[in-house]
Amino acid sequence: MCTAVTFTDVKNHHYLARTMDFSFELDTRIVSIPEGHVFSSLVSDSSFKSEHAFLAAGQEIEGYGYSFGDGFNEKGFAIASLYFESYARYSAAPVRGKTNLASTDLVAWALGNAGSVDEFARKISDINIVDIVNPVIMKEVPLHWIVADSSGNDGVLEITESGVHFYRNLVGVMTNPPEFPWHMENLNHYNNLQPTDFGSKNYGDFTTFWDGPGSGTRGLPGDYTSISRFVRAAYVRQYSERKNGLVALSHILNSVDIPKGVKKKTDGLSDYTQYRMMIDLSGRCCYFRRYGDAASARYCLDASSDLVEELS
Repeated sequence: MCTAVTFTDVKNHHYLARTMDFSFELDTRIVSIPEGHVFSSLVSDSSFKSEHAFLAAGQEIEGYGYSFGDGFNEKGFAIASLYFESYARYSAAPVRGKTNLASTDLVAWALGNAGSVDEFARKISDINIVDIVNPVIMKEVPLHWIVADSSGNDGVLEITESGVHFYRNLVGVMTNPPEFPWHMENLNHYNNLQPTDFGSKNYGDFTTFWDGPGSGTRGLPGDYTSISRFVRAAYVRQYSERKNGLVALSHILNSVDIPKGVKKKTDGLSDYTQYRMMIDLSGRCCYFRRYGDAASARYCLDASSDLVEELS
């Protein structure tokens, strides 16, 4: 369970931010990848080279390297992966002539090989996502992806039973299942939401009275389902003040942040927001905060950052 949003502030700085909500302890850290690094895919005998330097949040997999959930590169392109259970459908086997990847390889491939959303969309046909067991969680990882760049473009990639679909993201929000077009259609059912209060109305000879501050948001869903988080994030993003992008994004993420213990699975484990990532695509910096941290750590691609672990 995760939520991602794109955002543009009054200074025309573009951002991608996300919550990473998971029950399995990920032990995520920020890793620096240099230009020219060669990755080995989880798919046997498949590898790819990074043409761009990038920073990404990832987990180390023994004998393999790092698996990344999100990040950004020197060109101002960013990507984040979100869980897409029951809907993701990948190839049963590698395809000759294509770059064959596991779903968890796609973030590294994209950051290393795409400099913009448009370039990413063009290169999708070059790759083939293979259904393969991840050695950390010991099962296939069903994902879909949100991408954004420093020019303000963003989009969503979903690979389902009906094929490979790339959508332009007109609302700048992404969560989990169902498919992205379903979420967009569902927004039509919340057309009544507004930041201003509703006034009095007449019913026959009876005049209703004002129902208190916030009445314009009555019906805004507050639960933690992906459907509700999509609507809530779309509303809060739409009406948040845009003077300071990082401040606005922090509060937008607060609206979908999941405290540990309030959302438990049938196995007793708790889905919670293990970390939050805010990426300033215009400034080429990210702000990373784990669940127990009081503040975010800042990492940049221009050596002005805090200590970053570099992958050798």
